[in-house]
Amino acid sequence: MADPSGSTQPHVPSNGYPPPAGGAGPQAPAPKGVWERLKHHKVAQWTLTYAAAAYTLLHGVEMFSQAQDWPHVIIRVLSLVLVLGIPVVITLAWYHGARGLKYISGPELLIVALLLFLIGSLLWYQVRSASSRTESVATAALATSTGSAAPRTSVAVMPFINLTGDPSKDYLGDGMAEELIDTLTQVPGLKVPARTSSFAYKGRNTDIRQICRDLGVGTILEGSVRSAGDRIRITAQLINGQDGLHIWSHTYDEQFTNLFKLQDDLAKAIVEALQASVGAAASAPVTRPPPTRDVEAYNLYLQGRSVQNRPTEQNLHLALDLFGQALSRDPKFARALAARAVVRTLFLSNDYPLDNALQDAERDAQQALALDPNLSWAHAALGATSAYRADWLKAEASFAAALAVDGRNPDTYEGYAYEVLAATGRLHQALAEGSEAYHLAPASELYAEVMAALSSLTGLDADAVKYAQLATALGFPPNVVPMPQIYANAARRGARYAEAADLLVPTLSDRVRGAGGAEAMRAVFAALGDPAKKPAARQALQSLVLKLGGDERVSSTRRDLIFDFVLLDALDPAYDLADRYVDEFERSGIGGGATLSFLWLPEMRPFRKDPRFQRLATRLNYIAYWKQYGPPDGCDLKDGKLTCR
Repeated sequence: MADPSGSTQPHVPSNGYPPPAGGAGPQAPAPKGVWERLKHHKVAQWTLTYAAAAYTLLHGVEMFSQAQDWPHVIIRVLSLVLVLGIPVVITLAWYHGARGLKYISGPELLIVALLLFLIGSLLWYQVRSASSRTESVATAALATSTGSAAPRTSVAVMPFINLTGDPSKDYLGDGMAEELIDTLTQVPGLKVPARTSSFAYKGRNTDIRQICRDLGVGTILEGSVRSAGDRIRITAQLINGQDGLHIWSHTYDEQFTNLFKLQDDLAKAIVEALQASVGAAASAPVTRPPPTRDVEAYNLYLQGRSVQNRPTEQNLHLALDLFGQALSRDPKFARALAARAVVRTLFLSNDYPLDNALQDAERDAQQALALDPNLSWAHAALGATSAYRADWLKAEASFAAALAVDGRNPDTYEGYAYEVLAATGRLHQALAEGSEAYHLAPASELYAEVMAALSSLTGLDADAVKYAQLATALGFPPNVVPMPQIYANAARRGARYAEAADLLVPTLSDRVRGAGGAEAMRAVFAALGDPAKKPAARQALQSLVLKLGGDERVSSTRRDLIFDFVLLDALDPAYDLADRYVDEFERSGIGGGATLSFLWLPEMRPFRKDPRFQRLATRLNYIAYWKQYGPPDGCDLKDGKLTCR
């Protein structure tokens, strides 16, 4: 019978079994049981064949995608397609596996359509999710690269490791790194942190990626030094600061007499290794004239620099001797002159005795600048000597010149903050400059100590204690000045007077202690807790002043006594001592700089509000400076007259 629809296709029963050919004769009995029916339809054979083909296809595409560097999402999507194809194959096997029919029935078409719809929906969701994840990762990566990640055109040069087996030759590795810093700084577009910033990590087991984050650089240069006889071997390597992987490495072996050539070759190779990042700047010349023609003079200079960085009194004398030997071999060695000037100023700032320290430091700095006007530390040394003479305008100009030559050196910011800004009462700007020094070298205990001292001077005791604790954790001795004063200021301002006295008494010199200084100091702090004891405390201070007399070796103690008299509301004896202090300054020419920062402590406000402060400020050469750069914090200057609030 013909199909009512007019179709010529044979009818297929709903059970999926086609009639026998010819439409006549007895039909084969339908298999019973699910497993028998699956076997009859060859579902297992079709599925296994499909699985084998799918595995082969997936493996082949995976190999090809790796060769062509295709995105991994392609393999994920293909894997999902092949897995979801299994129910389609089973459906096709059910309808076509028994007798290999070539036509598609209505129920079969509906089932396959539904499966394809489900597969398509799952694929769309998978691709959309993968795209969203990729976009999120890309956004995060972009934020990292534009926010915290520094470009590879910024390189921190670490001190090279000494592999000679002789600790006394550490200066070779330090000198190599320092010379590379000086040379690479000349390359346009290449950011190189100063020696002090990167050398703060020497001896610390700090992760390279952390160093890069601290210093804001993308690349680290590290290396090692070996020497044997008259030969020196340098191994250097560049490391990516983001993942810690090596970018480039090389080993150089030269005669020690060819040290400057080796340094030039190494600097050129480093710039070439960064050429992709540095771009046009990579073609800039990096060769610099050697600092001296005498290699032995340079060797002595490196030893002096190494010793100078551990500024005990003995080491500073040794550094002076080493620089002197270098200059005897080459009197026009500008760096050695500048380094010797800096050492002489360190004698002054540490209250170590040295004949003609100020005059000789000034002469060395001027000679160094006459030979090389671009020596920033010579400018800074000249600024320090001018500050000690209370020539504030000249000191300001010298530090400005130092920062113009090299704005990356934390030493310069620290010197400017202490020697000029804190000394002239511009405390908030001093704190800002000190903060710049700290951020340039956050691993250095020195600049954490600087922030502690400046915060204490400004009256920010919580910050002062925080930075003091950090400085101690980084290696600053807790009992060395100014640490006891910082903690004592916080204790006194918190009305913990006995604690403050206990902190300060051990800092007294034997000379002051023998004159009754410990008893006088405890009397002062006892009076702060009980105002009725102030007369006795003033008497104890007056007795101490008489016993010390005019001993010039106790000028720092004289400053402490001025401060103590102000705490006891005794301005007359405080001004008497202040006048004697300035008299001594006018005789010796030394007494400005950071030594005057005590005048600007919050507790000295009554002293500054006194009319006598105008005359004192005039004698200390403050007025001309304030007219040009503005008055000190908390004060007004009008027509040359200072009024402090």
